[in-house]
Amino acid sequence: MTGATPVPAPVADAEFSDLPYAGLFGDTVIARVVEEIIADPHSTYRPRDLEELTEASSPRVRDALMTLTKLGLLKSAGGKHPTYTVDKSRKSFVALTLLAYATLDDRKGSDCMNTAIQHYCETILPSCIAAQAVASTTPYRISSGSGNLSPVITGGAGITYHDLNGVAT
Repeated sequence: MTGATPVPAPVADAEFSDLPYAGLFGDTVIARVVEEIIADPHSTYRPRDLEELTEASSPRVRDALMTLTKLGLLKSAGGKHPTYTVDKSRKSFVALTLLAYATLDDRKGSDCMNTAIQHYCETILPSCIAAQAVASTTPYRISSGSGNLSPVITGGAGITYHDLNGVAT
């Protein structure tokens, strides 16, 4: 050792790499189903497909699909042989996607989550990266006859703020 502060070794990558969300939710069938549908949210899923992907039994996959449908993450179509699609308009979908990227970033030291957040802001919330208001504090007179000055937040030329005692422009 050369006098540097020892840094603890990272957790073995293999220990959590095969678990959904790096083991954050354990290794349950529903966590494995969520991991699969978040990994490919544009696909249409049949229970049989998810049984193979998750290596879980038919009843357990059906239970997970029913729960995720009740929670609104999945939409079901078809009666006797249903298919499932991810409801990508749900905020829970966005949050789970960002969490998947976060666990990957923590394991690999990548920057996927920040890239996804930037893309989300640019496409879904374009106003979050643009200036929304410009303000400054400036004194104004409550009435022309009074000598008292009071602070007001102004947003630019032409904006008038009304006060019980007068008008500020």
